Amino acid sequence: MMIKTLIWNITPVKTQQAFQRVINMQREHGFFIVGLMEPFQNFRHIQRYRRRLGMDAMMSNINGKFWLFFDIMIEWEVLLDTKQQVTIRVYHQDIGKHIMMIFVYAKCSSLKRLELWDKFYYLLSDMELPWVVGGDFNIIMHEDEKISVLLVYPPEYEDFAFCVNSCGLFDLGYKGIPFTWWNGRPNSESIFKRLDRIFVNLPFQNLFPNIEVEHLIRTSSDHAPLLICCGEEAMLFVKPFKFLNFWIKHETFKDVKLKWVKAALSQWSKLTYGDIFTQLAIREDIVRVKEMLFEDEPNIQNRIMLQKAQAELKKYHSIEEQYWKQNAGIKWFAEGVRNTRFFHNHVNGKRQRLQLKRIQNGDGVWLESQDLMADDAVDFFQRQFT
Repeated sequence: MMIKTLIWNITPVKTQQAFQRVINMQREHGFFIVGLMEPFQNFRHIQRYRRRLGMDAMMSNINGKFWLFFDIMIEWEVLLDTKQQVTIRVYHQDIGKHIMMIFVYAKCSSLKRLELWDKFYYLLSDMELPWVVGGDFNIIMHEDEKISVLLVYPPEYEDFAFCVNSCGLFDLGYKGIPFTWWNGRPNSESIFKRLDRIFVNLPFQNLFPNIEVEHLIRTSSDHAPLLICCGEEAMLFVKPFKFLNFWIKHETFKDVKLKWVKAALSQWSKLTYGDIFTQLAIREDIVRVKEMLFEDEPNIQNRIMLQKAQAELKKYHSIEEQYWKQNAGIKWFAEGVRNTRFFHNHVNGKRQRLQLKRIQNGDGVWLESQDLMADDAVDFFQRQFT
């Protein structure tokens, strides 16, 4: 089975667009844990957000900077709660093992971050259980993890790197955009950094050898959400024909000959919308490319192109929302009744992946095409023996 976790500095959750995106991602992925940083919302509202996500339990840390939501399959216990991190021990019924998780929202001050690194030394130095540490660390690890005219002092990120290495953690790498944070300004004022990341220890890697981290596109926040996938996808059957209410809003709907309703509507929907999940994935990829172009050249033209791509993606998110609303029924949306297991299986059944998802060639470029991976593997071994 596939176990997925979302970690996102949402900044802030009370904007409708930001939390609606969390709901859309929850319907698509069926998260077992959702960790949100900087919700900027009063704790008394957290139950309402929990119901809308369809999660079983939730918690907020001592200063309200973390909101964590848990699936019904999760048993959890808070071990340490501070202003910069929350440490929980998790037991997943399907895994049958305890896992330690640290959710991080580090301070901007390098001196205050030293307190966080000290907590890591205390927690992780002799830990043998599987650990995963993730969130917004507010510091890069290498000089090439930023685009900015502003200097970053090596001692700041060297302290971070030393702590990570001393605690036996390692970076899993990522798919998607290289920088997880943007200051929102164009041209020479732009600053891009990789502030958000995921670390694991060796026992966690051994437990989930095919774990994958993806930087999702930055919309509704200045930070990119982090998607963690562990396990294997399951393949399900395709859902049968169903009339979709959003069809009637399209201007060409009335042209469909209702005498052959099923065949005609199926063909019309395929030509007009295509597979909405495939179209949504395509538009997410387009936004990801436009973000990369804008990071390389943060000028007005590239920013306009990015905004147009984001607007098109938002339109398909609206179509997806209408699809799930009809499929699940109004009650699920109003009360958050648990129905995301179906969503998780249904959508992910259409996106089956192979065990080997990507490799990195000798030039440091990630290859995801099966043909490119095969060619590069052959070239590599030919060079070794010739």
